[in-house]
Amino acid sequence: MRAGPILLFIVGFYMLLAAYLYLMQRRLLYFPASDYQTPQEAGLEGVEEVVVKTKYTNRLLAWYAPAPKGRPTILYFHGNGGSLATRADRLDFLRQQGYGVLITTYRGYSGSSGTPAEFPIKMDALYFYHWLQSRGVSESDIVLYGESLGTGIAVATALNHQPGAVILEAPYSAIVDMAASKYWWMPVRWFMKDRYESDKLIGQVSAPVFMVHGELDEVIPIRHAKKLFAVASQPKEAVWLQDAGHSDLYSKGAFDLIARFIERHL
Repeated sequence: MRAGPILLFIVGFYMLLAAYLYLMQRRLLYFPASDYQTPQEAGLEGVEEVVVKTKYTNRLLAWYAPAPKGRPTILYFHGNGGSLATRADRLDFLRQQGYGVLITTYRGYSGSSGTPAEFPIKMDALYFYHWLQSRGVSESDIVLYGESLGTGIAVATALNHQPGAVILEAPYSAIVDMAASKYWWMPVRWFMKDRYESDKLIGQVSAPVFMVHGELDEVIPIRHAKKLFAVASQPKEAVWLQDAGHSDLYSKGAFDLIARFIERHL
């Protein structure tokens, strides 16, 4: 076989693969669980299911446990997989520590309508930020908490606002950085839609920032978190847990570090 047809085959295959990644990029980023449960079905008593309609979706869910008097409220943005029900233990744990919690879901997740995408998800997050204020929670008593994918949403929500603190669990500098690192042989920076470029925003966040990340994290390598921390404004703190991965940070003592940070700054 001559070199020409082989080269044509390789180029054609590469172009098909590039087209596949372009068309499937959001399915490779968002992994919503289709199950829907009420807080009570998930074993949570005293937790309100919030159902709202926003500019971008007809049905968006969140679970809300009001804070005891004088205590902060955590506005929690979860990762790219699962549902509200899979975070029921997190909500219950945070509530038991004396915090109020509003954990939001994303369009297409946990019984919410719509399709996940960066811009409308960030707009929904702002809606819930202002929803807490409408419930009488002051900005200084709101703690923005992002987990994995949710760290980019927490950073964007903090922009031009004055929350009491911002907590970033397993953060990244930008989703597009991670994609470019994983698919180094593909020009993903040219065609990626949902980029979540936290490194371009966090320098404008004036609230105290705390980051916690595992040195053994294979989902979001720690170099991405360190890049984000380097460009964050003061006041900021970070803890890199040597024996932790992506999903076991709490079992390695992360919550105690987070709680001490919150108590110092609120």
